[in-house]
Formats: sequence, structure tokens, C-alpha cells
Amino acid sequence: MKGKVWRVVADSNVLVKWFIPEDYSEYAVVLRDDHLYGRVDVIAPVYAVLEFTNCMRKYVVRGLLKKDYAIKALNYLREANIIFEDITYDLAKKSLEYAIEKHITVYDSYYIMLARKYDTVMYTADEKLLSKLQGKEQCVKHVKEYIENRKVKLK
Repeated sequence: MKGKVWRVVADSNVLVKWFIPEDYSEYAVVLRDDHLYGRVDVIAPVYAVLEFTNCMRKYVVRGLLKKDYAIKALNYLREANIIFEDITYDLAKKSLEYAIEKHITVYDSYYIMLARKYDTVMYTADEKLLSKLQGKEQCVKHVKEYIENRKVKLK
């Protein structure tokens, strides 16, 4: 992409996949690396940090992750220089309206409103969300679609 860096919104389950091998992590890691190399700017609402941190806690409690690694992952997330946007009342209102209309959480809706604000794509691996919005929301894409989209955007 010439001139401007491509901006995308990534939800917290994609951010978790940057550090934890899960389904579709291989796609999330490509997005992470593109972000770290300056080819893409990743945007998320500031509460994504808490969602990420809570997921790390769940892995530690279940004995799937050591506490030290969870803390390192959080530190790496901070060092990744993601654009964590503050919550605004305007987008919160739009998110509430959209969430009620589409029967999704306000948290998920806020990611979508951020994508709309930046006229970009929101990547997720939340298959329940994707199923609810299938054919109804063009800016929401599965993280596995990132590689195809990047071929077009990063030419």
C-alpha cells in the first residue's frame, strides 16, 4: 500500500492468538508480524487489554500456562504498540444500538464500530459472532481471511 499504512481492527481473541497456539493462530501471527514490521496498524478498544488479560488468567487457572508466561505475554502486548483507543460515548451509543439490533454483545459491537470509524476490517476468530453476522456485516472477517486481504492491500 502506498503512502498510508493499512489499519485494521483486531479483537482480543485474535490478540491472544499472537501468543497462545490455538485454532487459527497461524493467521493471527501473520497479522502480528505485519503489525510489528509496520505494514499494518492494529487498532482495538482499550478494554481489549482487560479481555486479553482475563484470557491469560483463564489459561493459568486451568494449568495450561505458567503465570510468568502470562505476564510476559501482557508485557509483549504493551510493547507491540497497538493503537488502543479510548471508549467514547458516541461509539458506545452506536455500539449499544447495533448490539441490540444484531443480538450481540456491546463489547463485540464496539470493535465493529471502530472498524466502521476507520472504514476498515475487523478481524476475529469468534465463530459464534461470525455466524450471527454472516451476510449482514461486511467489515467483520474471520482472521483466516487476513492473508487473502493482505495480498490485495499490501501490494
